[in-house]
Amino acid sequence: MLFAHLFPHQCRLFCGSLERLAVVFAVTFLFLHDARASGRPKTDVVYMKNGDKITCEIKSLEKAQLTVKPDYSNGNVVLDWTKVDHIESSQDFVVSDTAGTLYSGKIRHDAETKDLTIISSDTTRLPNLSVVQIEELGNSFWKRMRGNIDFGTSFAQSNNQKNVSVQGGLNYQSKKYLFSLSSNSQFTSQQATNDTNETNVKTSFYKELHRSNWYYGGIGNFLSSTAQQIDLRSTVGATLNKRLIFTNHTNLNAVGGMALTIERDAEGSQSTARTKALDSAFAVDYSTFRFDSTTFDTTFWLYPSITSPGRIRFTLNQDVYYKFLGDFYIRMSFYDNYDNQPVVGAPTNNVGGSTTVGWSFH
Repeated sequence: MLFAHLFPHQCRLFCGSLERLAVVFAVTFLFLHDARASGRPKTDVVYMKNGDKITCEIKSLEKAQLTVKPDYSNGNVVLDWTKVDHIESSQDFVVSDTAGTLYSGKIRHDAETKDLTIISSDTTRLPNLSVVQIEELGNSFWKRMRGNIDFGTSFAQSNNQKNVSVQGGLNYQSKKYLFSLSSNSQFTSQQATNDTNETNVKTSFYKELHRSNWYYGGIGNFLSSTAQQIDLRSTVGATLNKRLIFTNHTNLNAVGGMALTIERDAEGSQSTARTKALDSAFAVDYSTFRFDSTTFDTTFWLYPSITSPGRIRFTLNQDVYYKFLGDFYIRMSFYDNYDNQPVVGAPTNNVGGSTTVGWSFH
């Protein structure tokens, strides 16, 4: 009701999509909440370097933080991975090392070296400090899903300006496959001017090349922007992804491939470039988390056109997350969409930003 009141025009255009997105997150939350409530037996064991022993359910290792849930706690407990001596579990996990290689199996430890040992059809030993991620390999699709959703709004009485920002993401990881989806939407209404909106959706699906830091798969990136007079720009293609840096503090991925771009411009607009084109696609995805509560994410996509020589497009997204209470966080976002051959009368750059409050689930 609030969104419909503030943004009647955008609501008519996007209510169907937003409702479907809301249903997806609601259903995901219910399934994940049910999965958490039922849980599995908390028989994993974490041995700390100071001699403490914690019997629990190991949830995940990420950003040098081991998340566990003891039987005596209603919530998760986060442990410093550098202070963990070793862990043991009969549950199946997906484990990533600094090379980005994925292993799966039950977790033990080497009695002499204290190396983390992954037992499946073969046995792999990894020094603790070379382990970057541990993901609980649940028995269902929902147990392997993680995501986030956040929302922000502002209002200025002087010019009756109203802003709403909605962002969200889903990630899935199995023994060999990686999937991610992210979406961000900005809606603005101001007295005596036209309402504007900006929606950007990015998806990817990759499969690991055998025991390496290379992945192959596909991407689907979509943009709708009233400022740049774009009803829908769809970019779909095949790419290779390489993990250049993968540590407990920094991740750096590089992507390269080819994509087909199909653009439907706003009614009555005139395009200066082809609405269907074959483009090369390159991306850099950088994330650093030097502090326990703060994460910096930067994603840059570059599309030099192959069939429209001279045309170059790029999208830049910069996000800063600050976790302040459990799974809740504040996100400050900045984006820039650039096209050197835009629709006639539209700007080459569309720049914006937002501050939102969100919740992450796993």
